[in-house]
Amino acid sequence: MADHRRIGRSVTGLLALIGLVGTPTVVASAPTLRPDLVEAAVALSRSTVQGGARLRVTDVVVNRGGGAASPTATGFYLSRDRKRGRGDRRLGRRAVGRLSAGARSRRTTSLPVPVAAAGRSYHVLACADDRKRVRETREANNCRASAGTVAVTAPGDRVPPTFAGLESATTCIPGPIGPSRTAPYRLVWSPAADDVSPAAAIVYDVYQATRAGGEDFSAATYTTAPGATTFTTPPLASTETFYFVVRARDEASNRDSNTVERMGVNPCV
Repeated sequence: MADHRRIGRSVTGLLALIGLVGTPTVVASAPTLRPDLVEAAVALSRSTVQGGARLRVTDVVVNRGGGAASPTATGFYLSRDRKRGRGDRRLGRRAVGRLSAGARSRRTTSLPVPVAAAGRSYHVLACADDRKRVRETREANNCRASAGTVAVTAPGDRVPPTFAGLESATTCIPGPIGPSRTAPYRLVWSPAADDVSPAAAIVYDVYQATRAGGEDFSAATYTTAPGATTFTTPPLASTETFYFVVRARDEASNRDSNTVERMGVNPCV
């Protein structure tokens, strides 16, 4: 009888060793899937706005994670450097409903622009889950900056820049000059000054004519990048004479009205 008990205990121990008796069953739990909220796009309705007015901003929030996100809020900021920081100016926020994995929310929001922001140009930041209410797979990818900037002008800015006008217009076409030859003209001026817009934000409208006083000031022939003090025209015919007037325009679209005209000259002849 004792031999039977010893044999039974031995069999039981052997079965336990190979996992058939006395071993608890372990069930692996499924990993928790988290959301990942990102701003896929930020677009501005205009490039200039007065302080105290409203700016319309369109943004798209996308949940790129594997889990659903509970309702959140997207915050909007004026930023000089396209990164969320202490110096950014808050514009407001918009509500975003629950987003399942892969879902998106697109909306245009009207935001008040602070008067104190006048005199500078900014990118607009849109930051998903601005209040950090959702636990995400990544927390550092919630903000996106607008590609373009918005210039904030002082309320009621109606004063155009002070500008001395075009200083020179030159080209270089070594002789002989013929009907098939072309060359660009390089225009040069000193920067304009404005009571609100910084020099780096002022653009210049170039008016071109083929006779003295023939410029059409209702439509610029060319417009420079902000802050430019030179401009090179496309290649122009060497057999024609060209005249140019340049006018400065600030961020509120106030344009000076100087009539300083320069005839294009070719010192290389």
